[in-house]
Amino acid sequence: MLAFYLRRFQRQLKRIFSNISLRTILVVPFLLQVALTVGLVGYFSFRNGEAAVRDLAFQLRQELTARIDQQLQAYIRIPHQINKLNTDSFSQGQIDFYSGERINVFLQHIKNSPYLNAVYCAEEETGNFIGVSWSDDGSFFELMIRNNQTNGNMHLYGIDVRGDRLYFLRDAGPYEPRQRPWYRAAQATGKSVWSDIYLDFTTQLPTITASLSTYDPWGNRFIGVCGTDILLSEELRRFLQNLGIGKTGEAFIIERSGLLVSSSTDDSMTRKIGDHIQIRQATESENILVRETAKYLTNKNLNLHTITKPKQFDFKIKRERQFVQILPFSDGHGLDWLIVLVVPEDDFMATINASKRTTILMCILALIFPTIFSILIARWISLPISNLSDASQAIAQGKLQQKVHANGIKELRILAKSFNMMTQQVQDAFSALEKRVEERTFELRYEKDKSEKLLLNILPKAIADQLKNEQKTIACSMENVTILFADIVGFTPLSARIPPIQLVELLNQMFSRFDELADKYSLEKIKTIGDAYMVVGGLPIPRDDHAEAIADMALEMQQIMDDFKTCKILGNISGCEHFQIRIGINTGSVVAGVIGIKKFSYDLWGNAVNIASRMESSGKPGSIQVTDITYERLKYRYKFKPRGTINVKGKGNMTTYWLLGKI
Repeated sequence: MLAFYLRRFQRQLKRIFSNISLRTILVVPFLLQVALTVGLVGYFSFRNGEAAVRDLAFQLRQELTARIDQQLQAYIRIPHQINKLNTDSFSQGQIDFYSGERINVFLQHIKNSPYLNAVYCAEEETGNFIGVSWSDDGSFFELMIRNNQTNGNMHLYGIDVRGDRLYFLRDAGPYEPRQRPWYRAAQATGKSVWSDIYLDFTTQLPTITASLSTYDPWGNRFIGVCGTDILLSEELRRFLQNLGIGKTGEAFIIERSGLLVSSSTDDSMTRKIGDHIQIRQATESENILVRETAKYLTNKNLNLHTITKPKQFDFKIKRERQFVQILPFSDGHGLDWLIVLVVPEDDFMATINASKRTTILMCILALIFPTIFSILIARWISLPISNLSDASQAIAQGKLQQKVHANGIKELRILAKSFNMMTQQVQDAFSALEKRVEERTFELRYEKDKSEKLLLNILPKAIADQLKNEQKTIACSMENVTILFADIVGFTPLSARIPPIQLVELLNQMFSRFDELADKYSLEKIKTIGDAYMVVGGLPIPRDDHAEAIADMALEMQQIMDDFKTCKILGNISGCEHFQIRIGINTGSVVAGVIGIKKFSYDLWGNAVNIASRMESSGKPGSIQVTDITYERLKYRYKFKPRGTINVKGKGNMTTYWLLGKI
């Protein structure tokens, strides 16, 4: 096939050059040499300058992001060290939550680390709270106390540099430290951890807290949490502003969710919506470089959660190229940020652009004068034979069946003979090509039918149709679907006792029966993971009875498991038992779509999916556990038994029910 197209290409070249004029032959090669020489000189001059700019931009971005990373590491290390010292004192009973004595230790921490905003501890049993912080304007220190003497309110006192209480400032209102994010995060993990970014209780500025759980001296009983606050808006911002990022470049730090942590701009980190203050997303920044870079990351569908190593790219804002570098940042205590550096190309290209304009002008002048000279020479040489050339062109532009005759000049006779041979070859090639195209069309149609059948076994028909229409992103949000997770109880230990082939055959028999049920109730099987099976009702095509269809399938899945016994697999007649299945069901909204470009799959995401999985994992063998949302949809047509309120991992307390059968 390659040889055929190569011969065809050669014939096309011959056909083109058979009609070219002598004047063109004399002019074009000369101009091509001049143009190629001038073009290469100009091109390599520009490319070398551009390469130098890119190298400089690359080195600058690497150096600056490394400095930011180094500063951040130092910035966030000290709060954890301070928390460790304070929890040791707390554990030994050296913190007085009433008198405020010995708070000079807290005060000394803030003095030694001026970027800290507050140092404090809270007691689990009573909710007592004590700490030291900077005042709102940063001009003096404040003592913060909350206990039963303050009626659960936060009282603020002015203190001197030794920690002595001077005067009462104000009552900041009710304050429950045990409900604050920093407290609950440390209590949940039992180790040193960072809170999510939140608005400070008194200053309403973006704050992040390093907190550490405290236990009694024997390490048996949780007694409270100590924390250290960092205001993200000032100290870190000043460092970023002093980096010298080109002339107009900017640096900013974001969470994986896109929330703005800090930036080198003077923009406010928060925005006011009605009576509420919210932390800005990077896409809402008032600075065009920060805002457009963040939007570019979002519009290009870059998954910020998957960036694990430095990444460099460039894009354009209003036709101006911007160099960008992203550096992941983490500290082992829960921080997972991205450092983003953006530098406009114009910061480097001012001199290069001036040189480029001069080079282009010189190249144009170098082309104009040789062109005029070569045209005059060609006209002088080609004038005696112009009539023969015109006649040859007229014949060559006729029908293919015609023969071209040329007499006189040797080169023209050879040209005529070659043209006649080429015409016959083109006719033969077209005939052969039509036959091959017809055969190949039949083969392609057959292979297309096979591919479509295979695709429908992998994806729902509606999704497969979208994929065939070359839709790049296939995703949709479904407000009301029902998800079922099922797991074969005891299958993992069984897999160690039987041969792998027999294990796969058993699992295939079970899941094939489940697949038949999914087809029976027009449900969509999503995937299997080991001995787990996932199916959903209500997508990709919405339906009102999705919960009922899932419930019916779950009940029949229990019946199917009666056909499988352990004795048939292990050969132990005396210990014959039925396999049991554990099923969890939930109803809610999900996002569904196709991920990947190779070995892609149709999958679901959302809180409803996680809850359905928790229903299965927290259920009992042989039972079907459903959430209260699913129960409300089915309670008039199915039998249920309340299980009560259970603690679901990651979701808190939930009321669930056992599905027993149909009414």
